[in-house]
Amino acid sequence: MKIILIQQAEDSSILADTLKGNAAAYAIYISTACASRETAEALFTFSEPPTETALLDDAPQSKGGLHGWLDMRREAKHRSGQFLDMLESKDRDSIVICGRQAMSALMNRLRAKGYLLEGGGLLPRPLERVRATKRSLHCGGCAHNCLLSEAKCQKGQNKAKGIL
Repeated sequence: MKIILIQQAEDSSILADTLKGNAAAYAIYISTACASRETAEALFTFSEPPTETALLDDAPQSKGGLHGWLDMRREAKHRSGQFLDMLESKDRDSIVICGRQAMSALMNRLRAKGYLLEGGGLLPRPLERVRATKRSLHCGGCAHNCLLSEAKCQKGQNKAKGIL
């Protein structure tokens, strides 16, 4: 299963020059924000409409100060966990378009669940793609920790012994 995360474009002017890609092989999930739908429509042609879910919405900040910020982070972490559980149960390649806060929480949760993230750096810019795949799909020995997650990985064992 492969997941592609894209931060939604808050400014629709940057969507004008984008080329559309075909996303027929992917399930597309977007937040309920209008910017997510606009980003999805500008970037992709799809056979079925994107699935809109509130689990990808940025968590509202109810109180000011540090306590409010911690509550918001806790809510974002909870939502991202629920979303990833749902995504893993469907086991389909997916494209996820959401806001900055939700994307940060998803990236942290993906790392914690053993996914390898490629692209995007620590905090991606709008429209920047981050690819996430399970580490067990990558084979490179200690570089991808396959000896820890896949004990029977022959290529990883050979690399660790210095054969490769």
